[in-house]
Amino acid sequence: MKFHDLIKEICEEEGIDLKILSGNYLLMLTKDNVQKYIWGHKFPLNSHSVGEILDDKYALYCVLNANNIPVIEHRILWNNHSKLGNDTDKLLVKYFKEFNNKAVIKPNNGSKGIGVSLVESLEDAQKVCQNLFIKNYSISITPFYEIENEYRVIVLDNKVELVYAKNKPVVIGNGTDTIKDLLIKLNPAYFQSKNLANYNKVLKKGEVFEYDWHFNLSKGATANFIKDKKLEEEVKELALKVTNCLGSNFVSVDIIKSHDKLYVMEVNSGVCINKVCSFIDQDFQIAKNIYHKAIKKMFEIN
Repeated sequence: MKFHDLIKEICEEEGIDLKILSGNYLLMLTKDNVQKYIWGHKFPLNSHSVGEILDDKYALYCVLNANNIPVIEHRILWNNHSKLGNDTDKLLVKYFKEFNNKAVIKPNNGSKGIGVSLVESLEDAQKVCQNLFIKNYSISITPFYEIENEYRVIVLDNKVELVYAKNKPVVIGNGTDTIKDLLIKLNPAYFQSKNLANYNKVLKKGEVFEYDWHFNLSKGATANFIKDKKLEEEVKELALKVTNCLGSNFVSVDIIKSHDKLYVMEVNSGVCINKVCSFIDQDFQIAKNIYHKAIKKMFEIN
């Protein structure tokens, strides 16, 4: 079920008038002459300043680091055409060396893993930055972390509503199936619509193939509940430290595990839940319940 369909169902149940505007990206909700707006997946439950921090990866790093919350290290690079970009080329060389010649470079305000690149040479780092600066005012560069797993925590009104693990699209050969067949079995909703003509190799039994190094569900990753309850509680505790620090009301917190330590990777002001439900709840009731609570809070409905 799509996001708009979930919101429409909730609005019908609560007697809320719903209008979809601005190229289907803006939702206008009206109840008792009170209007509220949802932009993309961003609900009007966080302050504007908090929203700005969440949408700026380097600013978020600065806030969390200043509050002694374990967070992936970020450095910022400014476009050469900006007033702050005079030393960008020198800083890129400096940071890349500090990060042991292996780094992740991404738009400072990007999402869904778009424009995120892993670079292992200064030449590649310079090319990636050059391309990103065509459309971006600033970009972030981080050390490469060996990520054992990635977790997402949905927090609403200082309460964890959902926590799950995200898994890279990795398949293991059985000596019979092609990579294409294995990928479709792994995540049919994603890979059945992909052109996998170049993935007809049959993997040997036990042979591992990684389709993508990202953990994004929008790039073929899968999701499941965390089986280790102690780990789950640690992930929840860290997420709540983050939201308490920020004073945010409705966000998703992305946390990684690297060398048995947990770090915050990013916090999303847009809360997208419906994609994960194809893995953990076929009838989308989890997503609907969370969005329903968020809309009730928007209109102060008991």
